[in-house]
Amino acid sequence: MPDFPHFVQGLWSNAPLMAALCAIIITQALKVPVHFVQTRSWDFHKVIDAGGMPSSHAAGVVALATALWFVVGPQSPVFATAVVFAAIVLYDAGGIRRHAGEHAVLLNRIAMEFSQRTLTEPAAAEQLEGERLKEILGHEPGEIVVGGLLGLVIGIFFGKWW
Repeated sequence: MPDFPHFVQGLWSNAPLMAALCAIIITQALKVPVHFVQTRSWDFHKVIDAGGMPSSHAAGVVALATALWFVVGPQSPVFATAVVFAAIVLYDAGGIRRHAGEHAVLLNRIAMEFSQRTLTEPAAAEQLEGERLKEILGHEPGEIVVGGLLGLVIGIFFGKWW
């Protein structure tokens, strides 16, 4: 069993892993200034939020697959697995998760209308307001494209030079 320093050194020298992690961290950090440009308000919670511009899902899986392309080659079953994994994640982020967010918007609206019609006590209405479903889950196509392009650049960098 390898000792801890060798384990950490192995992780550090793993270019595809570092590419994916860096892509995720960079894109999550970029969400704060992008949100500021869009709304003129700082929201540092965006660093840990799902959804938004750019897609860290897209960046992470594209960086992983791209770095693997350089490290193991396009003929490798590992690269093929990463490409299929990336396709599934991108489809999920832009389709299923985005639609779940749209459903959450509708369900929250229905719950709010229901609470306004049936509840006369303000405390009860506030309690329902606190139980809102998370509405931003997935990504718009543009968010996926930008995240994927960032992931591609990061994956090339790590695949060639890490």
